[in-house]
Amino acid sequence: MVKLPWTLELVRVGAVPPVLVRHAGERLEHLLERPVVLPITAVDGGPALDLVRRQYLATRFLDLLSQPKIPTGVKRIGVTNLDLFLPVFTHLYGYAQLGGNAGVVSTFRLCPEDGVMPDLLLERTVKEILHELGHTLGLVHCPASWCAMHPSRWPEEIDLKDAAFCPPCTRALEGGG
Repeated sequence: MVKLPWTLELVRVGAVPPVLVRHAGERLEHLLERPVVLPITAVDGGPALDLVRRQYLATRFLDLLSQPKIPTGVKRIGVTNLDLFLPVFTHLYGYAQLGGNAGVVSTFRLCPEDGVMPDLLLERTVKEILHELGHTLGLVHCPASWCAMHPSRWPEEIDLKDAAFCPPCTRALEGGG
């Protein structure tokens, strides 16, 4: 993959296992061919809780992740085990600012039902981080079903995607349209 002028920072939000974020960072370093920064401290997701829905408002996570201020050239993606929503959706796997600097991925609904498949959870998490990172880099949803930028309604759809961007999305990232 072409080196782009940005750094990825993965931030734990809430009680997501540090080992999951660390392994996702290692996998992403390999996929993106660049270092991934993992801050030691976690962000408290509590302020994003909607008491009526008993879920966490995704847009509020972007505010929480923007403190401290995100330095120029950094894409900050939060990884949480909290259940995300937007008012028009029952749940989300992730959310990011298109062309912005922040995004969040939730593992809450990515876990296999039996909960004993850590490799599957890791792979789903990595693909969703790539998806939200793509949005921060200006990519929109892609029609190619195997592209990381293809939208997913169910965890099994995430399984069908590659942990990579398709050629048109890669060209868009490289500035070639």
